Amino acid sequence: MLNKKAQIFLKKLFYNPRTAWHKANFNLFSDCKKILDLGCGKGLFIGLAPGKIIGLDTNWLSLKECKNEGYAVIKADALDLPFSDKSFDGIHCADLIEHFSPPDLRRLLIEIFRVLKVGGFLVIATPLSSKMFWDDASHLRPYPPKALLSYFIPDSSKGEETQPTYESLPYRVKFVKLMWRHTQFYQLPLCLFFNHDRMRLGKLIRPSSLLFMFSNLAFRLKIRHPNPEGYIILLQKL
Repeated sequence: MLNKKAQIFLKKLFYNPRTAWHKANFNLFSDCKKILDLGCGKGLFIGLAPGKIIGLDTNWLSLKECKNEGYAVIKADALDLPFSDKSFDGIHCADLIEHFSPPDLRRLLIEIFRVLKVGGFLVIATPLSSKMFWDDASHLRPYPPKALLSYFIPDSSKGEETQPTYESLPYRVKFVKLMWRHTQFYQLPLCLFFNHDRMRLGKLIRPSSLLFMFSNLAFRLKIRHPNPEGYIILLQKL
């Protein structure tokens, strides 16, 4: 096993691209004073502005870490938000919708726009279909940008000869912006899949491990995989 200083150094090499993604997301909320972070996890996004972000998640362990940092968090179901109508002027929903079935995603979007103020902004970030996407057993399906936006098409606009699978949402939205997000050019090898393996020198000096750590350093220098891993979409409630 490596000593403590070496472990701290290695943690820097295992860079989480979500750090950069969340910063890009946060910049889209420049005019928002009260933001809800759905599926906040351990509070990576909340940490960017703890004074105006409230986190919501169902995982007690993640919420405990948030509370240890002094973050405002709530344990609740995203399909039944414990907030009154028009409570927030910004809602952040990152890496969450891919965990929902199409019917439940519709329910989620209805709840989101219920608690979002008119003129408020919704940022959704989600991965696209790829080998890496299906490595997460909790992912149900990807939602490309057009699939997501199709929930907002009025039923009367879906074609005379077609029956819409889902009734359109009872809210009007404005598409504002779409950004593609990229990850490292080389992904985590199986030999480093578990955290305890990342502290073993024999595992770390393997070529695949060294290539992964080099790609993490390159990511910080904005040298990233050319194909997008996912996207960030900005919508405004009308």
